[in-house]
Amino acid sequence: MGDSSTHPGDAAVVAEALTDAAEHLDFVRRLIEELRPAPERAAAVGAALDQVRRRLADDRLHLAVIGEFSSGKSTFINGLLRMPLLPTDVLPTTAAPVVIEYGPELLFRVRLADNDRRHTVRSDGGGTKALPEDREQLASALRARCPGCDAPGELLPLLAMLTADPRVAPLVSELRVEVPADALADGLVVLDTPGANGHSEHEVIARRVMAESADSAVVLTSALAPVPLSLAAFLEDALDRAMLTRCTFLATYADRIPAAAQPDVLRAIRTRLRARLALPEAAVEAVSADAVVRGAAGEPLSSEQAAWVERFAVTESRLRDALVRQRAVAVGDSTLRLMDRAMRLVREETDARRRELEAEEAALAAARIPDLAGFLEPYRGRGLRRLTWADGRVRAGLVRECEAASARTAEDCAGLVESAASVAVLRSIVEDGVTTRLRDGLREWSEAQQRFAHDRFGQWTAAGRWEVAAAFRKEYARLGEALGRPPEAREPAPPADEPAGDESARLSPVVAAARLALSEDRWGRFGGWAVGTVVGAVVGGPVGAGVGALIGQALGGKRLAHVKSELGPRIRETVRAAFEAMRADLERSARHRRQAAETAFTAYLDAYRTSYQEVITGIAARQHERHAELEHRRAALAEVSAEADRRRSVIESRRALLAGL
Repeated sequence: MGDSSTHPGDAAVVAEALTDAAEHLDFVRRLIEELRPAPERAAAVGAALDQVRRRLADDRLHLAVIGEFSSGKSTFINGLLRMPLLPTDVLPTTAAPVVIEYGPELLFRVRLADNDRRHTVRSDGGGTKALPEDREQLASALRARCPGCDAPGELLPLLAMLTADPRVAPLVSELRVEVPADALADGLVVLDTPGANGHSEHEVIARRVMAESADSAVVLTSALAPVPLSLAAFLEDALDRAMLTRCTFLATYADRIPAAAQPDVLRAIRTRLRARLALPEAAVEAVSADAVVRGAAGEPLSSEQAAWVERFAVTESRLRDALVRQRAVAVGDSTLRLMDRAMRLVREETDARRRELEAEEAALAAARIPDLAGFLEPYRGRGLRRLTWADGRVRAGLVRECEAASARTAEDCAGLVESAASVAVLRSIVEDGVTTRLRDGLREWSEAQQRFAHDRFGQWTAAGRWEVAAAFRKEYARLGEALGRPPEAREPAPPADEPAGDESARLSPVVAAARLALSEDRWGRFGGWAVGTVVGAVVGGPVGAGVGALIGQALGGKRLAHVKSELGPRIRETVRAAFEAMRADLERSARHRRQAAETAFTAYLDAYRTSYQEVITGIAARQHERHAELEHRRAALAEVSAEADRRRSVIESRRALLAGL
């Protein structure tokens, strides 16, 4: 740590920085309550805020001890404590820093990686033996994770196991040691970090300690191999400029080089620090802590070793003086550093919210409703073209089937006439058989044609409705995907099918008239004329006036063979004319069906448009409200981001001031 004095204005700068930090802390807390970030980010911000709170409430100085393996870290810490607490000459493999703080008796607090429970191991009666029940609880937890690993009964071997045993140390996620050492009594907390040149996870741990916990650091480098490139690279990466300027560099194992060479070694270390880390005024001292630990244990020391003990005491005194002078600066900078981390997390959250906002606005834009008239027009056109095609099929079928049905019926009627053996039988055949066969033929053919028309128009109307419904279902799905929730899709009921016609009902008044005429001729008063009138009444309805009279005249006073020869062609012509008249009626009926189908299909589209319009009107209203809400959130986030940037700028300027103290 640099040996600079505290200027009169320094205390005011530190106090102002700490006051700002407390106000920034309150800002972040309020912001997190308003933003309600994702759980993982909320947890990260919460952890940063908790660190800041603890740092503001904790007036102790957290001193990290940094060095590569074999640089004498454990020996130096043991020298500070005046006791052989940490094992030496072993390869530390702990997965966590060892936090060493003052306590009235020696005890450990241990948390294993897969459990939040902390195991406390105290001494039995203030000695070095672990309290049996405490040791057994920890031993049980270790055996469950590492079969065959048992906790020693003595505290120091147990600590060695927790920090250096390659089977156990990686399981430790937190290790705090309380020691009744005078060096810690005034609030010093020592953070023993894993070797800076160890595994990648060890370097990550050391970096986290420097970023989140340490206020200052002592960097140890062996006088036998001062400031290797790996150490310089680690320091440059893990420590910021303010932290680097507060570091004290100690050349360990200085007792192993000749006294005359020691000044040259210290100059070489300063030169390398200046060249590799741009530290022109770094504090560098030579130490040998091994003699201190031995002397504290009561071992006899040589005069040279005793000199190193005295020199260590001077170094420790200067280190303490520097720590005391810069305690407030270190705490202030540590607090602001943590505050800056929290502010970065807040900025990340606001950036994430801004991205979410942009994505939601893009979704709203994608959910814009198309022009309904334009949307429906292609389906309307295709539906009407289908009905036109169906109309053509129906008309073509009428022409084709009319000829066939007319020929079959005419042939049947002619056959009936030809089969008559007498005028009386012929009269009966014309009265009943021909009339019935013609009526039935017309009815059967007309019903078949109407069913055909009904099926064709119904099929293509249904096809048009299905296409429209499918298009709207796709549109609803698009809206649901864009909005993140399915809209209320309402499909109108299809129009009721038009029942097939019954042409026999249309002919029934004619049949009734014929039967009435026949009932008045019960005694044969009208003769052939009466029969002709009846036939004319029956078949003349569909074919027009005059045909029945011709048939009646044919029956009047002529021979049977002659009557048959004249009546046959007239019957065929009558049947053909009847079917042609019926075809004209059916064509008019087909036109009516087509018009009705077009009207029904158009009404269906209009009903769908009305139903859909109600849905999208509601969506549009919600979109408008949501857009207004998003605009409000956008403005609020912009203010928050600007405020967060301003506060980060203030924090950085405060840290720059503290770095210069």
